[in-house]
Amino acid sequence: MIYLSISIKEMPEYRLLLIKFNMKGYTRGNSANYPRDPIACRYLDDLRYARKTFKDVPESLRTREFLLHALTGCQADEDVREYAKNNLELFDKQFFKDHMETTYYSLEFEQNDFEWMPIELIDEELVMCAMLRSIDARYVDRRGDFDDWFYSVAKRKPKVLTKELYVLGARCFAYKGGPGHRNEFLEITPKRFRSKRYYLAMCIQNDTPVMEDFPKSVTSTSFLIRVINDDPKNIKSFSEELLTRKAPMGDRGRVEFWQAAVINKGETIRYIPLSEERVDFFLSLYDKDSCEYIYGFKEHYKLWLREKNKTPEPKDTGANLASLMTVALRMGGASNDESTDAGTKVARKIVSRSSMLPIKCELNLIPQKYRKKYDAEEYIGEIYKMLGIKIIGEANYHYYNVDLPEDVSVINDERGFYITKAEEKVIHYYDIGPFYDRDVVVDKINVELKEPS
Repeated sequence: MIYLSISIKEMPEYRLLLIKFNMKGYTRGNSANYPRDPIACRYLDDLRYARKTFKDVPESLRTREFLLHALTGCQADEDVREYAKNNLELFDKQFFKDHMETTYYSLEFEQNDFEWMPIELIDEELVMCAMLRSIDARYVDRRGDFDDWFYSVAKRKPKVLTKELYVLGARCFAYKGGPGHRNEFLEITPKRFRSKRYYLAMCIQNDTPVMEDFPKSVTSTSFLIRVINDDPKNIKSFSEELLTRKAPMGDRGRVEFWQAAVINKGETIRYIPLSEERVDFFLSLYDKDSCEYIYGFKEHYKLWLREKNKTPEPKDTGANLASLMTVALRMGGASNDESTDAGTKVARKIVSRSSMLPIKCELNLIPQKYRKKYDAEEYIGEIYKMLGIKIIGEANYHYYNVDLPEDVSVINDERGFYITKAEEKVIHYYDIGPFYDRDVVVDKINVELKEPS
């Protein structure tokens, strides 16, 4: 079995593309350096910021190097394209190959190069160059980046697009904005190229429900199992209908696909839309101190609750102010360390120790007898409640807004802060790290939770 979740460059289609490219003697373009002439540089900056038009550029400056950088998604592009139509000797195939390597604007947006270049220049070599450049330019494995050129070629000269290019395109470009949205890449793919391999590639590392548009003849039980076996994360490509399709699972009998995925690997829950039923099913399988709960379920569940209850996402005002101060100090000549330290002090000063307490708690502080019932956040919440502390809501990702009773206060110590009740130290926590990578955690509890009988 050939797995598709491997790096794109390890896919057979990519290797075949390279073999064909080299066997036919094709070559890629060369990235052009920025002009050394300061006057040319000034004109390029003026074009980029619309201070001048291309018509203002003297003929003597309109070198190949200048033109390669002038076409960079700025307002002057339209003038440059018009100039190209009247000076085709400057805008040959090599120019467009060089432009691909010089700037990603050649492949992106509505007026990418393939949208307006002379149609006779669009050939197998040029589209192979574009695909190789698109793959090289993807800093992260994210759908839809550097894809506009493919749609332009499919519209203007589809005969140069091969089976391998469509499979690679399905792996790199195909996505849906959400349930009910269009899958444009599938729509432009001729039916003769929609092989099982193509559909599999479309599902790999895809965060959108592309299977909504697959024909029933493709989405067999074996196909769905293949997609999940390749990588559990691929379940995000399932439609809701396919998530609830039943399949045999040994002694358990017939279970829904989402259930089978969670049984096989609990962390898969983070990739599945939640519901009351799915929450209950997960919690029936995994304890609150399990890795599956901590790393797969907890944050996903909190986000689902926030959306379900229409609770606004907490805003970290301290971190935002700290970030602004850091930038201002850096612009004023302060060193990176100095500006970061100043920003961190601002973020900490904003924390009101009399009305804000930590959300997070170290897992090892929870007595064994409570670990199935409470996770770390729930347990410290119960401790707060027992001490008469009322939680109002999340102030940010680190602190709750709270209402402290008269006999509860917060005092400093050399390692952080103590929460005291009737002058007895009951909880210790620390607040360390720079504002952009902060760690606020309860690390000591001196009281035992007493639940109502």
